Amino acid sequence: MTSAQATKDDEGPRPSAAWLGVAAIAVAGLALGLTPVAERLDLLALDESFGIIRAAGAKPAPDDIVIVGLDEATLRAVKEPLGIWHEPLGKLLGKLASARPRAIGLDLVIADRSFDSIRPGLDQALLEGLVAARDAAPFVLGLGIDARGEARPINPPFVAVVGVQRLGLVVLGRDPDGITRRFAPALPTEEGSFPTFFGRLCAALAGDCRAGLVDYALGPMYGYVPMQRVLDATDEKGLARLFAGRIVLVGETQRFTDRIAQPLNLAGWEQGRSDAPGVLAHAQALRTAMHGHMIGVAGPAFVMLLTALAALLFLVRDWRLALVGAVLAGIALATASVFALRAGWHLPVMAAVLTAGLAAAARAGYDAWRHRRERDRLRLGFAGYVSPSVLEAILAGRIEPGHRPANRELAFVFADLRASTALTAAGSPEEAMALLNRFHEVMVTATHRNDGFLDNIRGDGVMAVFGAPKPTAEPARAAWSAVVDMVRGLERLNARLAKEGRAPLAIAIGAAAGPGVVGHVGGRERFNYTAIANAANLAARLESECKRLEFTALVTQDIARCAGSDEKLEPVGPLALRGLEPVAAWGWRMPPAGES
Repeated sequence: MTSAQATKDDEGPRPSAAWLGVAAIAVAGLALGLTPVAERLDLLALDESFGIIRAAGAKPAPDDIVIVGLDEATLRAVKEPLGIWHEPLGKLLGKLASARPRAIGLDLVIADRSFDSIRPGLDQALLEGLVAARDAAPFVLGLGIDARGEARPINPPFVAVVGVQRLGLVVLGRDPDGITRRFAPALPTEEGSFPTFFGRLCAALAGDCRAGLVDYALGPMYGYVPMQRVLDATDEKGLARLFAGRIVLVGETQRFTDRIAQPLNLAGWEQGRSDAPGVLAHAQALRTAMHGHMIGVAGPAFVMLLTALAALLFLVRDWRLALVGAVLAGIALATASVFALRAGWHLPVMAAVLTAGLAAAARAGYDAWRHRRERDRLRLGFAGYVSPSVLEAILAGRIEPGHRPANRELAFVFADLRASTALTAAGSPEEAMALLNRFHEVMVTATHRNDGFLDNIRGDGVMAVFGAPKPTAEPARAAWSAVVDMVRGLERLNARLAKEGRAPLAIAIGAAAGPGVVGHVGGRERFNYTAIANAANLAARLESECKRLEFTALVTQDIARCAGSDEKLEPVGPLALRGLEPVAAWGWRMPPAGES
């Protein structure tokens, strides 16, 4: 691979492939955005946005809805079963009617039959209250749903007094996660549709009665007036101050009954609950329709645009930057969704957020693949130059690959095949090449086993360096160990050659140690990692002297000190080497083939 090709690969995929990747990520992100998980995450983000807006300051709305609560204190005061509360409910409705409210909604279960047989006059008491409420203001009576999904029946005389046109289903729609966030003016039935509790009140109060999202960030928190307080009240003016001109909703405010999951619990009298009284959902839906702006939902085109923009993160050339970009994109989208919700728009951003994460992951995967490919290329191209352990260290980044020279303690081994001209002349060029390769296999194995690297391989010789690129505590000891491995390895090769009926090989080795400089030598287009030191020249001269003095190896004193008792070295007086000062050396003779 040329340098230009390597540079092009470093820059990333080709433009056409990159844009195809962006398109694939965008499509995958849109598909993820349609999954139930993404839908729930969008709903969760919507809930969090409601909470953030309310914490920063709720949207302004009149406090014109008052809750009359059937609470635990009222249950204790009225010692009758709730199903026969005809007298308390009739009395309550009469008192509310006298206070001249703007509208009354009763979100409580009304009996499905007469209870006059239990106590004469019970039905009449409730009928009088219903008539009073009906005549005083717009009045809606809640119609419950049984376990089969059918409307619970109400005692016919009560329906006749109120009128079917004042009945409303108290069913609250729930999203897939079971939380109520939406309102609807009517629900489908077998006969067509039937108005909801909210829909009846909304229509009577001339609000915007379209279906939509409940704005849980709108208006103040709710309080409630205990039902028993109204029943015990004797001051009509006091009741008028509480209820006159306001919408009164009567419902349960107990801790354990008629509660539903809502994004926020708007009950000002409670804290730390994830559910809230059902009557508050009706109240907030009515408040949204009357005083808020309908929350719009961004359409598919907007979601697709955000998703396509998020997919562009794949084009970022570094996966770390892509990851940072994905995080920042997620924060930006979450922030934008909060501001948009305050302005009346719900932005489903989860498809874009997931796409940003997918783009960053794809970029990281691509970079990892490219890095692995480059590692494989380097491994293939340079495995023959350094030992596997050194190559792994280079690829892992533990060895600095920079071009700046470095001073090191080094050791050098020059090994050359003796009488190589005669060997190559004795057979065909192919046979000579095969024999040289077998010889070099021994040299390479010995070098790599001792963490050395091959500076170069000549036709019949090698130059091995120890102490670089991986620093070595004792380069001289590593060099001597390599010399021994070279000699022993050649002995084993000669044994195989003898079985093949071929002449043994002889080797000449020179080894020296000393300070040197390692680094890259060459030009922009081609350079080598090499070492320069006086010891390199000394090792080369010693290798040449081996042939003249008939030693297998000649080494300097630093190398000789590392020899073991099994390797008997002979001192050689100071040698006068061409271009160098005389140097003391030690020689080692390889036993003749066949001797141990």
